[in-house]
Amino acid sequence: MSKNTALEKISFKDIAGIALGSFMTAAAIQFIIAPAHLVTGGLSGIAIALHFTTSYPIWLWYMGLNIPIFIAGYKLVSMRFALYSFIGTISLTVFLGLLAPLKIHLGIDDLLLAAVFGGALSGCGVGTALMFRGSTGGLDIIAGIIHRLWGVNFGTTLFVTNGIVLITALITTNIELTLYSAITMLASASMVNNVTSGFRTKKTVIIVSKKSEHIADAILHGMHRGCTYLIGKGAYTGQAENIIMVTTGKSEIPRLKELIFQLDPQAFLTITDTVEVYGRGFRPWDEDDA
Repeated sequence: MSKNTALEKISFKDIAGIALGSFMTAAAIQFIIAPAHLVTGGLSGIAIALHFTTSYPIWLWYMGLNIPIFIAGYKLVSMRFALYSFIGTISLTVFLGLLAPLKIHLGIDDLLLAAVFGGALSGCGVGTALMFRGSTGGLDIIAGIIHRLWGVNFGTTLFVTNGIVLITALITTNIELTLYSAITMLASASMVNNVTSGFRTKKTVIIVSKKSEHIADAILHGMHRGCTYLIGKGAYTGQAENIIMVTTGKSEIPRLKELIFQLDPQAFLTITDTVEVYGRGFRPWDEDDA
């Protein structure tokens, strides 16, 4: 992607979304996670752990830890993603610094509730930033690279890489708080997955029927949804068959099933989750190109 193209795709909406995600993450850290002496995932978790053992604030550790990773990420991702990640890093650093003096305590004294709620809010913030094609910095940049190279979702990558954070937490706190911190990371990773892909998940339906032409016509004109014929052959009968493949939203599945079985009660179909869909009727291929 050229410099001009990258600059053309930068929008205020994306920047505002990244800032909102950074604020939610900072609020989770300063109001829930750190007061409970827990850590979250990524570099922010390491920054919290280092804060517990030194007199330096979380925001300062976070900024210092991000510098080498940001330099590496800048060379491996596009200019837009690097710029958006820089905005996210600065935003989270600023919000961490601004919220720290407030000393707000939400009254969540139960460690399990703090771990789950703090992790969920933090993950929602990270996922929001990612949804707007940026990140809050740190390991998000590495996760972004892995996602674009191998298609591994962000939550899974972040959770796997959080082993080093748990080791740091074990050294700086104790085994009980470390285990609760693991719950925080799990809740965060789950929320990241839900935010970044949960709302975009579609359903792909494979239909095998002797009335495939009637069903395809009903899908095209009754549901106004495109479908594709896949040429198949029955292993037992040896007869050639037109297999229908259609991808649609989750809310349209009940209507699709009713339509199919009205036309052919003996139809065979499978329904699977589809995390990302590109092309006509869905997102352009370059919508989230980083």
